[in-house]
Amino acid sequence: MRRRSAPPPTSLSRYWNGYVGHCAGSVARFRRITYALPAGPARAWLGEIAQRLDVELDAVRRLAIVGDSIEPAWFRVREEPAKRIAQRLEAARSAFADAVSQAAEVAEQVALDPAHSDVRANLEVLSRQASQLALTPAPPDPEPEPARRRRKRRREG
Repeated sequence: MRRRSAPPPTSLSRYWNGYVGHCAGSVARFRRITYALPAGPARAWLGEIAQRLDVELDAVRRLAIVGDSIEPAWFRVREEPAKRIAQRLEAARSAFADAVSQAAEVAEQVALDPAHSDVRANLEVLSRQASQLALTPAPPDPEPEPARRRRKRRREG
């Protein structure tokens, strides 16, 4: 007789749902900040970053589901695999909050002086932060190239 697998959880325990809720709240605030800006390059750039945050939020949800399947929890987790996932989600929560803070700074600068050069610099920083938000492990650093050996030339004559 074939055994059926359990359906995916429809709701998460309080502990895991907290991470998803915090990150989702950050994405919602990021979008509100984006829509508060007048149409222009800053708003378009923040809109692109918001789309990346949506993708990351989906990753947070998937990771929380895995954590909940390992150890459904009310206040804290005890099992090592669940702790490891919780650490990743805590880092994500912090990164999402940082993205909101940076977007707020950009919006403030745009409101005060739309042509201000710091706006572009902050948008570039925010874009880099959003790309580093990924919950997947970063690729390893490339191996350093071996030092070239210098050939000794013989002097002729």
